Amino acid sequence: MGLRNLRNVVGLTMLLAGATPATVSTCRGDDAWPVRIVKIIVPFAAGSANDVSARFYADGLSRRWGKPVIVENRPGADAVVGGGAFANARDDHTLLYGTASMVTVSPLLQDSLPYDSSRDMVPIASTASSILVIAVHDRLPVRSLQELAELARAKPGELSWSSGPSLPHFVFAAMLARHGLKQIYIPYRDASAQQADFGEGRIQILSHALLSVRASVVAGKARILAVTSPGRQPSLPDVPTVAESGFAEMEIEGLAGLFGWRDMPAALRDKIAEDVKAVAADPSVRSRIEASGAQVLGSTPREFSAAIERQRTGIEQISRVVDLKNVAR
Repeated sequence: MGLRNLRNVVGLTMLLAGATPATVSTCRGDDAWPVRIVKIIVPFAAGSANDVSARFYADGLSRRWGKPVIVENRPGADAVVGGGAFANARDDHTLLYGTASMVTVSPLLQDSLPYDSSRDMVPIASTASSILVIAVHDRLPVRSLQELAELARAKPGELSWSSGPSLPHFVFAAMLARHGLKQIYIPYRDASAQQADFGEGRIQILSHALLSVRASVVAGKARILAVTSPGRQPSLPDVPTVAESGFAEMEIEGLAGLFGWRDMPAALRDKIAEDVKAVAADPSVRSRIEASGAQVLGSTPREFSAAIERQRTGIEQISRVVDLKNVAR
């Protein structure tokens, strides 16, 4: 058979199989992937908690794969910019280090998105979960969420609160609405100003990631009443969960993970998930991510998908109580 005929046969075979030369190794989902540099898009600013975690995972995965894994930050519009960049890449060596809220919250806040949240972001593995907490300034005479609710009921409109964006804000606002509690919400554009005001007691309650309240807690100016995660956190063993505190409706995870492209082969998802779990098990990776105020995870694609669905259910329940687009703004 001549060389030209041979090429034609190979090309026809690939066409009938629905493959192209660029995707053959990926479509098999075997050990041939990756065959070149892997890019991980992070839709958050450099130096943020998710960026820090993404870089630890990128470094660990690079060592396992024997190929460079680079991080590209594409922040903006509450991660929507990065989500769109990932969806438009349409590349079988580009992954997304995103949050579950890009799938569960963003579609409820945005009339249109540059990505299809049900198809363009294929869950591979959870990686970390930001530890979300409810904290109060030390001068506030409460030691539990129940006592905080009782004080708010006794002093309607006298207590002030603030929060991190998205999940911490929605969870606390919905709790106030469900229990008919009135507090003053103080918005901030500058996170450092928010943390400084909380440390000085100019705002009394802060619903936020652990990293944002830790300095005030360590200085003895604040205390954490509860974590919003399903279970107690190893780094905060004496702090109860919101469910243990009698506010199970506030339970939610600040879930982050690795996502693949549309129609990613299942075998490849499983392979990458196993590698993510191996990196997550590295003690040096765990200690560094935990130092950034997060819990280290690692899961199968099915487990990650189930966790996202649990968050989606929680957000939908919150949306029935408060207007997510305008709540306390």
